[in-house]
Amino acid sequence: MQLVAIGSITVDIVVSGMPAELARGDKQEVGSIDLYPGGGALNATASFMEQGESVRLLGALGRDGLGERLRSHIEQLGVDVSSMQICPDQPTGKAIVLVEPSGSASVLARRGANACLRVQAQDLQADLIYVAPLALQPMESVAQALAERRETSACLVVNPSVACLQHQGQGFKQVYARADVLGLNAVEAQMLAGVQDADIQLELSIQEACELAARLQHHPQQALLITLGVQGAVLAFNGQQYVEPACKVAVCSTVGAGDAFLSSFALAWKRGLEPTEALKLASQAAAARLGQWAANTFPPMFGQDAAQTLTL
Repeated sequence: MQLVAIGSITVDIVVSGMPAELARGDKQEVGSIDLYPGGGALNATASFMEQGESVRLLGALGRDGLGERLRSHIEQLGVDVSSMQICPDQPTGKAIVLVEPSGSASVLARRGANACLRVQAQDLQADLIYVAPLALQPMESVAQALAERRETSACLVVNPSVACLQHQGQGFKQVYARADVLGLNAVEAQMLAGVQDADIQLELSIQEACELAARLQHHPQQALLITLGVQGAVLAFNGQQYVEPACKVAVCSTVGAGDAFLSSFALAWKRGLEPTEALKLASQAAAARLGQWAANTFPPMFGQDAAQTLTL
């Protein structure tokens, strides 16, 4: 099977073992600070590779030392980087992931070169196209590329960004309409439904999520997923609603769990599994991710024995 993952590629600066409270203006010790390959497209790529698939990664890096190191690192891990783009005027994307003692992760991100990504029709030659959260202009280029490839049997999986949901431009609407699988969390689903910011609920009941999922489907054959954290996830498809409870797990970090869930569901869906089985596999994948610090299973970019230095 040919897979392409489109979207952000970042260097994740993961800070784990943080104190319960941060004192301003003071230096405090943490458990670890490590640099991992991350970003939605790379997280999905790792998930697909875990399940035995080869993946072509389509993203953008800056022309800087960090980008060169990241590209070399993931290429050595077996990722197809032949479609990677270089944006000379922007730095490689970065994210600071602050993992609290509870496992809740706060992320400070700079898109950098990721905002320069441009997708062409030939880039979509695949059996499964996974579109991770994109900035507005890259999403417009995906829409144009899809328009040029009107006839395709590829399974299109879309995980929209907050920016696209807030703006809901023409390009995003076109991609949304063509998506075979659309993945959202509770807040994103309400944004897509047009709920005003002041009225958005951080949590939805299972019943509310099922009703919203059915309402948001562009057509009955579109699989629309809404993840609900500890409550699990719901799926609307072909006039039916399915509910999958979350797996019980000791949470190390919440970062990357959504990427693991949607990418695992997408692959199971493309392989022809029944909805309930695809949901179960996706839930298990998310639980596995919740049990580790980093957003995917790729090792850190600089091991303890590395002799290289890095300027961020």
